[in-house]
Amino acid sequence: MSARWPELEPSAKFLAKHPADEVGAWRDLRSRVVDIASKNSWTKSETSKRIGMADSSFSLWMSGTLDGILENANVTIARWLDAVEDAASLTSTLPRSPDFFPSNASAEIHKTLLLAQTIAGFVTVTLDAGRGKTVACEAYRRAKPHVHMVTLHEKATTVTGAMNMLARQFGVRVFNQGEVVEVLGERLKRSGNSLLIIDEAQHADGRAVNQFRHFSDKYDCGVALVGNSGIRRRISQDGPNAASRDQIVSRIDKNLKRDPGREDDVRAFIEQWGILDASCTRFLFGIGMKGGALRQIDRTIKIACFAAGRPAPELEKKHLEAAWRNRDVEDL
Repeated sequence: MSARWPELEPSAKFLAKHPADEVGAWRDLRSRVVDIASKNSWTKSETSKRIGMADSSFSLWMSGTLDGILENANVTIARWLDAVEDAASLTSTLPRSPDFFPSNASAEIHKTLLLAQTIAGFVTVTLDAGRGKTVACEAYRRAKPHVHMVTLHEKATTVTGAMNMLARQFGVRVFNQGEVVEVLGERLKRSGNSLLIIDEAQHADGRAVNQFRHFSDKYDCGVALVGNSGIRRRISQDGPNAASRDQIVSRIDKNLKRDPGREDDVRAFIEQWGILDASCTRFLFGIGMKGGALRQIDRTIKIACFAAGRPAPELEKKHLEAAWRNRDVEDL
């Protein structure tokens, strides 16, 4: 929670211009805005953007110097506050996913990451969607020193986009774009025995993948590309040329793509939710063996809890079936 914004007394002109009931509403609304902003550590600029008001208008409203129609501003902010508070109330009633637990998949992922970090190797992790790759990587990062993790997206597919994301992650600022790779590499090498995890790496094009490989080669840094099977397609099809693809493939120390112990992991995940009823566990097991695996179970249980108004251990099979039907993702 950040420091609370000061709630200054409004100007005499403000008090003279606006009706007393509107000023009273303004005081109440302002206190609510300050409470929410303080709780979420939002700046005034960020808060005004969330509300949808210009920074200047929000600043005048906050300071009690607004010359415009106060009622209009109050209505806009009241609607936003109600929406934020409704969303917070809804979130508080939703069940939390189980904390990280050692699974067959996470154990293999951790072994693969440890290999890359120990020998400054280059590895890929391309298990099926919903097998907890990101959660396992985050758990590894928390447990080990000198582990850095960045998540790519569709707008960071090129070398420049990917390197700029890494630069922001490391707080690196350079004036010459050509120096970014070298500065990042030296930063990774300086810490020693470091590991760079690139999550959602299927978004990186062939040249960006080759650049990540460069960190492993030149700066003695372990690199792990984590994502779906698109990573393999990027390497085999999107490389700049055959020689470049050979350079990448020949340096991969391990490609974790075989799914270890999926059935056991699905059963363990259902137990982590506290669901013991045999009919419920059979139904959820069937969902977990579909594409999406543990994520399918997680989303279905949360929706069932929300609709039924019950905690997960008290759900009945009919609640889970209704949630699965309402999701309607079977044929996507």
